[in-house]
Amino acid sequence: MFMATAAGVSAGAKAPDGHSSAGTSAALTGKQKLAKKKALKNCERKNTRSSRHACRKNVKKRFDRITKPSKPAPPAVPVATIDVRDDYFTPNVVDIRSGDSILWVWDELNHDPHNVTLVTGPPGVDRNDFQTASSPAVGVTFTRKFTIPGTYTFRCSLHAFMGMTVTVS
Repeated sequence: MFMATAAGVSAGAKAPDGHSSAGTSAALTGKQKLAKKKALKNCERKNTRSSRHACRKNVKKRFDRITKPSKPAPPAVPVATIDVRDDYFTPNVVDIRSGDSILWVWDELNHDPHNVTLVTGPPGVDRNDFQTASSPAVGVTFTRKFTIPGTYTFRCSLHAFMGMTVTVS
């Protein structure tokens, strides 16, 4: 996962300034890596040891801001809640907008296991992204965000008559 840094030091090794270089340029583009390498080279031209150290520290700080991941997006708030009950989804027809999320909730009174399986969806949708990993009976929730407009048809693979449709505009 780690890549070599712009200065050619492998991940986990110490850079010339004695600091670890692990992961500092994993997300830098080729141009950014060259710019960092050039900036570090300019630091070596400084007259005093303390000014070289300060220069390297500033370069590292500047390029670390580029590679640090941004804050994750807040979790999507579901606009629809689907009750997964013995042998039916309720509601079984839902209209939402692109970017909205749906929450499926397994009812506490269920006796039978159920799952959510995408049967058909718009082109570009991975069916595996829209199905539960198991077939629980009670006490489970499942949330998915819909980003591609179109019609999604879901079934419980254990109960072929148990279906629902989601239309995303």
